[in-house]
Amino acid sequence: MKKQIAFLLAVGLFLVGKESPCSRTLYEGQSLYHYIRVEESGTVRTLRFRQKGISYDESKVDTAEPMRLVMRYSRLMFAGFLFVPEPKRVLVVGLGGGTLSGVISHYFPKAKVDSVELDPEVLKIAKNYFLFRDGGNLRVYIRDGRVHIKSLVRRKAKYDIIMLDAFRGGYIPYHLTTKEFLQECRNILAPGGVVVANLWDTSRLYEYQRRTFARVFESHYAFGGGGNKILAAIPRKVKLSKKELSNRAKELQKKREFSFQMTMVVEEYDPRIDYPTRGQILVDGHAPANVLRSQPLR
Repeated sequence: MKKQIAFLLAVGLFLVGKESPCSRTLYEGQSLYHYIRVEESGTVRTLRFRQKGISYDESKVDTAEPMRLVMRYSRLMFAGFLFVPEPKRVLVVGLGGGTLSGVISHYFPKAKVDSVELDPEVLKIAKNYFLFRDGGNLRVYIRDGRVHIKSLVRRKAKYDIIMLDAFRGGYIPYHLTTKEFLQECRNILAPGGVVVANLWDTSRLYEYQRRTFARVFESHYAFGGGGNKILAAIPRKVKLSKKELSNRAKELQKKREFSFQMTMVVEEYDPRIDYPTRGQILVDGHAPANVLRSQPLR
């Protein structure tokens, strides 16, 4: 019972059923894939997707400070740079309001940043309401994430960091969770590269995802929890202490001068094995992601 209550509380932090009384709606409409709402409260704008009457926060931007990452999970996604501090190419699967991709391209101007987004309406909203601008070192592809990565495999393209941040109203599309998909991601990693994934650790889907990652990647570093858990997966043996991660964070902060403190990312490093290591994994022939995400941890 306690775990079920914790699950509902955690979901409550992620879901918003009604518009806040102090906010105003800037946009509301149905795209091919989502029912979308953009709200503004003060200088902060929020992108929300609604599924079955429940709204899910997908992205936020502070229009007064666009480089400030408002959402905690987006700051934790920068954990990938602890392992690849000087990336040449970054791939972000899932655009949302474009905040994550835009901030990365700003702080790493010499890196080529590619974003993949399924819904063309989301790109329009990112540009119209979230100060997102592509061009220069930042490019957006309107395409299914897995289809795009398959094409990259065929072209033998390589990326130093791959960020998996594709959600559709609170869940990750099942075909972006399987062993076969993660192997495709591994195939386009440059030597020394890392995959960074935004997971949700309060449902049974989490343990399946972690076991699936463990089948494909040799090393794992997890950050955050109680909702968004950010996983850095590396296709080689890497052993770094929290102190070593902290030293890397300080060096990055000094060089890049992020709007947030990278040492705070390291403070959320979670070295525990917080899932059953034995059990089924997600494969193309069996990936019941939609069922598992509705089941709280036992």
